[in-house]
Amino acid sequence: MPLLFYFNFERGITMNVGTQPISLIGVALGLTSLGYSIYTQRKFKKEVIDKISENLVIDIPEAVVNEAINIAVEREVSKVVKRVSEQITHNARNDIHREVKSTVDVSFSSIKSSVSDEVAKQVATMDMRELKKEVKEKAKEMVIEKFDENLESLLSDFNDSLSNMSKIYSSIADSMKQRNSETVLRIGV
Repeated sequence: MPLLFYFNFERGITMNVGTQPISLIGVALGLTSLGYSIYTQRKFKKEVIDKISENLVIDIPEAVVNEAINIAVEREVSKVVKRVSEQITHNARNDIHREVKSTVDVSFSSIKSSVSDEVAKQVATMDMRELKKEVKEKAKEMVIEKFDENLESLLSDFNDSLSNMSKIYSSIADSMKQRNSETVLRIGV
């Protein structure tokens, strides 16, 4: 029996010519049955829903309806109140900021001249000799402090160098002692 379908890499899927009409009839029957099943399913669902909804009568007590309405109203009122309070807070914050800024600007302009006059008076009444003396004392303290830091560093370096030199001289002295013990000094008389 020949294969109905085979795969050719160059042409794709191909069908045997002798079986083509049978395959087409099978595909047509399959599509028709699929369409019919979808149609009957939708028709059945519609009929069932219509019958249920015609016979279905629900009696909801008025108290339950009123309670549901009250809950929904409270929820919506809460949202609106929250939104309005946030807007009022935002507007109040902006108004206060503007007021403070304008008040500071006005106050600055009014006290600017009096502050500069007071500073000028204080500078005029200062004793320049005393000020120079204080500046010299502070500068002297800072120089001494800086100098002390440098002296400590120099002292540390000097002690290290001195230690190294004493090691070198000790080594030389030891070397000389070893040579002196090996060398015989002859003095002729």
